[in-house]
Amino acid sequence: MLNCNNVDTLLHFAGSGLGIAALPDFAVRAALAANHLQPILETHRQHQGAFRILWPSSRHLTPKLRAFIDFLATHVFPEH
Repeated sequence: MLNCNNVDTLLHFAGSGLGIAALPDFAVRAALAANHLQPILETHRQHQGAFRILWPSSRHLTPKLRAFIDFLATHVFPEH
């Protein structure tokens, strides 16, 4: 068993046929679309956890930060 906290590493090992991995939807979207990976145990999926975008409360939302948040909303988390 490999215990790893890096999504890219787990994705690489699963894609190389070295085992299975529980990965977030955004990390596997392209690999699934290209048929490099296939989902298993679909009836046992559980969505857990949350991703948050945080910055110091003393700072204003800059145009660059707004663009980054919009990018994440569109490309990484489109279902939310």
